[in-house]
Amino acid sequence: MSAPFGKTGLATFLAPMQDITDADFMEIIARRGPPDFYVAEYFRIHEFFEFEPRVLRAVLSRPGGRPVCAQFIGGDEAHILRALRELSKYPQITSLDLNLGCPAPKIYRKNVGGGLLRSPEKIRALARAIRENWGGVFSVKMRLGFDSSDAFEGLFSAVLDGGPDFVTVHARTVKQLYRGACDYSKIALAVKMSPVPVVANGDIWSAHKALEVARQTKCAGVMVGRHAVRNPWIFRQISEAARSETPYSPTLGEVRGYVGDILRSVLASSARYPDSRMKKYLNFIGASVDPDGAFLREMRISRGVPELMRVCDKYMLGGRAHLPFPQEPYAGVCPRPNHEDRCQETKK
Repeated sequence: MSAPFGKTGLATFLAPMQDITDADFMEIIARRGPPDFYVAEYFRIHEFFEFEPRVLRAVLSRPGGRPVCAQFIGGDEAHILRALRELSKYPQITSLDLNLGCPAPKIYRKNVGGGLLRSPEKIRALARAIRENWGGVFSVKMRLGFDSSDAFEGLFSAVLDGGPDFVTVHARTVKQLYRGACDYSKIALAVKMSPVPVVANGDIWSAHKALEVARQTKCAGVMVGRHAVRNPWIFRQISEAARSETPYSPTLGEVRGYVGDILRSVLASSARYPDSRMKKYLNFIGASVDPDGAFLREMRISRGVPELMRVCDKYMLGGRAHLPFPQEPYAGVCPRPNHEDRCQETKK
């Protein structure tokens, strides 16, 4: 198996995030300490599918010398088998993940992604079909259930019946989206049930949290998504903490350098609205810039790249450049606009 299990320490994974985890972003992460394994954003598998060139480029890359896993989202066995045949034309691609966790309503209403968690028999059939027709590493990324975790044990058994090499479990239901507390007890249950490694996902916001979740669940690895956008040093920090070393502590000046790398990537992509695209990243980064959320408020009302960068300079350079960038987001500072009330209840 090319997935990073059996090594010393806790295996680390970058989660797939639509319109975020492209090849350039994964390379930006790698320069600050790569995860052991990347999972690219999904290929949409349907009757008229084509592998999106931007996503294919990411899957074929090896940022920091680490492997990138392709991911499928779809619900039709015949279309998925055809996609497997297309994928086999790229011998560099050795890992495939099946998405059973996407919580976006426009996705689950099509009975794909998280919507499949309402159909355990279909999950079993799809997973078996992939296992029987794919010779590389096969994994599944799932949630605890659709609108309740009560059926998790049966859903997880259906996934295991498909023969994956490992399973990633996000510790929320589909309908929870990213709100509310994670239920790591279900991941602990999955570890006890599973003959293959289980990776924990959901609210892994620091090295300390990663080790605490690993201790609580006995998982083989942790997958980090939004908090890796906020803090690209998190994989380095997790590895250092797992070795009982003091995790690296970047400064706000280094964060400004990270923002600059993202900006160069966005401008090179010829994005139609580069300031809007930058704000997708800065909404996450800003959760650790200042405890009052002033950076986020000014950033969100800025217009155009020059003004946006002036706001970044104001809060990350000058007299603030030497200040440490905290591993955890500030309590109550919300990375998602118009969700501040929910962020008062729990860290995201």
